[in-house]
Amino acid sequence: MHARLRTLLNRGLAQGAAIDLRIAWPLWTLPFLLIAHLLAPHGVWIVLLTVLGGIYFSGYWWVRTLAGKITLARRRQGAFLIAGDQMEEEFTLANPTRLPVIWAEFEDYSDVPDYDPGRIVSVDAMTRTRWRTVAECSRRGVFRLGPSRLILGDLFHFFRLTIDFPHVEQLLIYPRVLRLPEIDLPHGQTDGDARRRRPLMGAEPGVMVRDYLPGDNVRRIHWPATARHARFMLREDELEPSGDVWIVADMQAATHSGTGDSSTLEYAVILAVSLAAQLLAGSSPRAVGLLAVSGSESSPQAQDAATDPERLPEQALWIAPQAGQAQLWRVLAALAPARAASMPLHDLLRRSGPGLGRRRTLVVIAAQANEQTIAELVRLRRAGLESSVLLIGASSHQPDVADADRRALARVGIPCQVLPVDAKPPPLITYRRTRTVIRSTPTGGAVSYEVEEEVG
Repeated sequence: MHARLRTLLNRGLAQGAAIDLRIAWPLWTLPFLLIAHLLAPHGVWIVLLTVLGGIYFSGYWWVRTLAGKITLARRRQGAFLIAGDQMEEEFTLANPTRLPVIWAEFEDYSDVPDYDPGRIVSVDAMTRTRWRTVAECSRRGVFRLGPSRLILGDLFHFFRLTIDFPHVEQLLIYPRVLRLPEIDLPHGQTDGDARRRRPLMGAEPGVMVRDYLPGDNVRRIHWPATARHARFMLREDELEPSGDVWIVADMQAATHSGTGDSSTLEYAVILAVSLAAQLLAGSSPRAVGLLAVSGSESSPQAQDAATDPERLPEQALWIAPQAGQAQLWRVLAALAPARAASMPLHDLLRRSGPGLGRRRTLVVIAAQANEQTIAELVRLRRAGLESSVLLIGASSHQPDVADADRRALARVGIPCQVLPVDAKPPPLITYRRTRTVIRSTPTGGAVSYEVEEEVG
């Protein structure tokens, strides 16, 4: 009976709108009033029937008229957001009908942390109302703005009108980019196809030959040496400083500590994007690539990786080295939704080694450097990949915590720096923006003015 009545009330309504009968018990008196009038005719029964039926009819006509006319628009301020920035949205509820919206409850189902723009508003006939909400973007990541719902009723609260707005906007909050201290990079090597810097004076760089390896450029095969050794030999020029850097971020949950913004995992992400920004835009710009693994609490790949370490999750972050500011935005977008994973760093290096190329530099960002990781870095060095390690210290008040890892790296000749997680470097990326501030006056009014500020 209820489903049949609901179907009857919503026949011909616009998609996304629904009318529900909230108070139905007075309708059960209509048959008794009709029977009473038939048994004992009197004007009072006619009045009661007319008033009760008229109230329900006018209430239904009220919400039915509003159902296809009410519109809601939302607009977000600003082009991009960084963790710690403020997000501002403006909502506009328009009522083009001649009936007022006495009350309307706005419900929002966005998944942005600590953000709830829902409220109760009213709109006069043929007008619109606006309101703004401000929230702090406390965490980086990919979030959702919407969907939303509007709930309103008639003058007598007998009927409820629900209008769903399914539009969803993706919100990307980038990690913070900080100005890091000078990072010691190893003396890298140029790619074999890179243009060599020829000195005006002095000897030319030397040439050496080695065995051909799968993936090498066949145009650099040294045919006289190949004929002498009866196997393919490759010509290589003298090693020179490299311009290509791989940033490798350790995202294994077991190696990190802390929670929220004070965790070593969050600081590893900040260090990765900050280092990429400095290398791409420094006095000697370099080509920068990214290698990491991001887990997901709900993804089947992450669950498989937790039980089977030999299975590489689909959330592998692989960005080949490139130069230019566009590469920075690729790194930022890749690390914005990154989460802790289960794959160990040494396993990631072992699997990715063949695709890293030769004569490049690795900068490993990790909270720990165990024996397996160090052994893998030594193996990669033999394959032509120099490396440097940025260790994340638990606190600046405990400088000796990472000493054991630093000494182990020093014994094999790998440069290492320790950056405490509680260090607060200044932001590297800043921009100026204008936002509107609304202040209330002692007389009950409101004054709006624009404020220009620098954020980063």
